[in-house]
Amino acid sequence: MQAGCVVRNGSGWRGRWHEDGKRQSTRTVRTKGEARRLLNDELHRLELGDRYLAPITLRELSDRWLAQYDRAPKTVKCAKGRLVRPLAAFGAAQAGDITTEALQGFLARLPADRVGKAYKRDIVRTLRAVYAFGVDAGLVRSDPARKVRAPKPIRGESILPFESWVEVERVAEECGRWGPLVIFAADSGARPAELLALEWRHVDLDVGTVELPGRKTDSAWRTVHLTSRGVAALRSMPRALATRRVFHIEGRPASRVYFWREIWKTALEAAELDYRAPYNLRHTFAKFSLSAGVPIAEVARDMGHQSVERTYAVYGGWCAEIGGRGAAMREAWATATAAKEEATDE
Repeated sequence: MQAGCVVRNGSGWRGRWHEDGKRQSTRTVRTKGEARRLLNDELHRLELGDRYLAPITLRELSDRWLAQYDRAPKTVKCAKGRLVRPLAAFGAAQAGDITTEALQGFLARLPADRVGKAYKRDIVRTLRAVYAFGVDAGLVRSDPARKVRAPKPIRGESILPFESWVEVERVAEECGRWGPLVIFAADSGARPAELLALEWRHVDLDVGTVELPGRKTDSAWRTVHLTSRGVAALRSMPRALATRRVFHIEGRPASRVYFWREIWKTALEAAELDYRAPYNLRHTFAKFSLSAGVPIAEVARDMGHQSVERTYAVYGGWCAEIGGRGAAMREAWATATAAKEEATDE
């Protein structure tokens, strides 16, 4: 078995060992313990031979994963945001030394009032992607995040649309000058980011259409036809010379955080409705559309989904009323066909 020793070198320490008939040494460090750790790493490398993996910290592994992550800049930004808390806790630790138990405990210690289930699930998914890259690249041996029990999807909890236009209008009234934004969001199915990025040049009030400036996919840029409610909401918005944006604060671009914290939460309480995120206005659009009998393919196009399967997976449960209407139409058709056959026989 390979042996080595730790010796003094000036005012510090370094490790020494023999490799291929030559004497090798580590860099000089301040303490004897650190020199021993460096020496043990080298001896471990010699012992494993081809099976050896160079040590890499979780922060270094994350940086290498992000460098090869070929996605949109906004997606990369979101991935970096999900890694902030894990790197604060384990960034300097060796990626191969982090255990599933340590990651599970880290998730349990996150403050519930600041970090929701969806964000915890996103953290786990991002860590799994980082470790999967590390395993494929030969940087780590295993993926401790693979067995971490992430919070279950909360689709049923997070999708809480308004039940009727009466509720939407109650909330809009409590939002004051932001009421038109609430009405427009429920009438167009726009995402919050699309609402804040909307400019007047995308709006044609005479025709009643609006081009939503989506960024997620190629189909996200889309033209949506508004009802009279949506058109009236846009007509009531004051135009500011200082900005081209439709929704603004005295000429300055609106802030999603400001709207959620200062306006939305207070309006829901005043309207005596259960809390739901502003994103549920988009879900409300889907519910109202499907309940009105709009074909799900058209709903998918209006919402900027790449496929109808995506729309059906999330909102398919609201097609039940449409199915009942379809049964009534088939019944009417069968009755009419029978009556026609009887008239022919006579």
